[in-house]
Amino acid sequence: MDPRILRSRRNLADAILRLSADRPADQITAAEVAAESGVNRSTFYQHARNPADLLAAVLRTELDDLRERHLSRLPQDATSDEVTAAIGTVTLGVFEHIDKHADVYRHGLGPDSAGASLHAMLGTHFQESVLWLLDRHNVELPEHDGTGMPAAVASRYIAYGTVGAIEAWLTDEDRTVEGFLTDFSLLVPPWWPASAATV
Repeated sequence: MDPRILRSRRNLADAILRLSADRPADQITAAEVAAESGVNRSTFYQHARNPADLLAAVLRTELDDLRERHLSRLPQDATSDEVTAAIGTVTLGVFEHIDKHADVYRHGLGPDSAGASLHAMLGTHFQESVLWLLDRHNVELPEHDGTGMPAAVASRYIAYGTVGAIEAWLTDEDRTVEGFLTDFSLLVPPWWPASAATV
């Protein structure tokens, strides 16, 4: 890729993260992001439709990278201990990512987020990760009366329950990543390997 395009992408990412730490992304204009990043507005629109989309894409890229490094490399025949370790590692990485961008996520998950809400982006990312693990049979759903739990139900429960827990965690001024990981491991159902994860 052209180094100039990469530089513009990095500058835009840094700019939207700085600006959205102060207020929801739907209250930020493309002109502000362009000025903050040192590019013109036409360059901004080559990378995103609006600041909220740019922010979601920047955060999603970081989250996807964590999944790629820790989950996507799990072999099909991974042992339960390997799966648990990988899920614990990626979960810790995600919580560290959110803590690093705490102000951004507070604005993006809070009641004032409106059109700049990060709920869907975060929930979709988590749901995709759960479905990927279920599809590869690294994680198995419990059965009742000989019928398996629907993957769509289980994945949304884990994904959006996690988003809700994160939103509440971000309101705690004394929060720690390690403490939240411990709380999270107690919240998730026993069939989810992260319930056995420890720091």
